[in-house]
Amino acid sequence: MDIKKLDFESIYFDLYELNTGIYAAITAEKLPSANAGFFDLGNYLVIFDTMMDPYSTDDLIRASKEFTKKDPSFLINSHYHTDHLFGNRKFPIETPIISCSETLSLFHKNLEETLTRYKGIATRELKRIKEDIIKETEPNKILEMNNDINTYNEILEPNFELRSPDFIVNDSFTIEGTENKVQIIYIGAAHTPGDMIAYFEKEKIVFMGDLLFEETDPNWATTTDPAPVPANPQRLCDTLIDYMEKDIDIYIPGHGKICSKKILQENAEFYAEYFIEKTN
Repeated sequence: MDIKKLDFESIYFDLYELNTGIYAAITAEKLPSANAGFFDLGNYLVIFDTMMDPYSTDDLIRASKEFTKKDPSFLINSHYHTDHLFGNRKFPIETPIISCSETLSLFHKNLEETLTRYKGIATRELKRIKEDIIKETEPNKILEMNNDINTYNEILEPNFELRSPDFIVNDSFTIEGTENKVQIIYIGAAHTPGDMIAYFEKEKIVFMGDLLFEETDPNWATTTDPAPVPANPQRLCDTLIDYMEKDIDIYIPGHGKICSKKILQENAEFYAEYFIEKTN
């Protein structure tokens, strides 16, 4: 694998060129969040997922323009979870946002509730964080707390709005440019009720979204937070095994560092043990 870490300054992620025109934004350990990517197809620039923090998405857009000399042509939302599409609002209305129908439906059902909750706690959280930051000495923790302050302040702005997907697909499709092409594979219900991944068959690279985590946690099986609990554990497990068996060298997870086939195997075994066998 000829992966190049690029010289790009961001506190939110490290930037890698995986192959010509295929870039991965891998979340930085000091401010862990979700991964994303962008693909220069020649006449099209495709963004795959945004990030939870608005400022990290600003950096993602800046990186995509700096390294491709293009404006984004399309934005793909792999699924509806906030940490992968909260940054949608940073893209101009001229940039179409594509998702599956389940993602759009759950965006409207859950994201508005989430935003209302954030707005409801923002003032209280700002007060608490500003009090705590005075006593904090660990640099990365201070960085994270300042980042939270900035995010809550933005959420409280009167014109703050979320942006939903514009174009809905219910099947797989290919975006073919003058220099390269990417397959957007509709998985359906797996991690969430509707998931999509980005696959470069010739380059042997796949962006898995949250179908893949670098690390898994048995506590997900008992947590009250529904985010890590898969909508369809069997399909998720089957998909991991399917893509593990394909001729692929580079797997980009939704969270964590770049993965190998070994991590897909570990993920599949994890879901089988904690979410499939326990229900059978």
